Amino acid sequence: MKKSVIFLIGIIYIMSIVVVTFFGLQPGVDQFQIYLDNITITTYDFQSSSGQKYKNVEFDTLEGSGYVKIEYEFGPENASYPYRVKYSLVGNTSTDENGVTTTFATVNNFGEVTFINEGSVILTITALDGSKVSDSVTIFCVKNI
Repeated sequence: MKKSVIFLIGIIYIMSIVVVTFFGLQPGVDQFQIYLDNITITTYDFQSSSGQKYKNVEFDTLEGSGYVKIEYEFGPENASYPYRVKYSLVGNTSTDENGVTTTFATVNNFGEVTFINEGSVILTITALDGSKVSDSVTIFCVKNI
């Protein structure tokens, strides 16, 4: 082998050690992430002895809808991503006698639940930071509460 090739391999080897040493000591973004350890829905009217929360919403017949914004608290306060959450509804569809399925409640990314008909749903809020903590509330939408 020529001396220049051996010299080039030595330079590349030394440079790789320097690069790995420099970048290898840098902490990763997720290395110091603080995960949520709890989410608690605060928008509810009453809570059963089993811990299930319930919220009543009035269906406005003039507007043809019902509306509620779900608020929550979280812990710890210094969590890295406390607002990375997902809202999901269970039971927000109804099927008539002809087999036609209708969605009567929707939720957006801000926790705003809109009913276009009377009914009840279970809303669950789940953390998306990797901790998977969650809380749920059953929402009843009826005329003239």
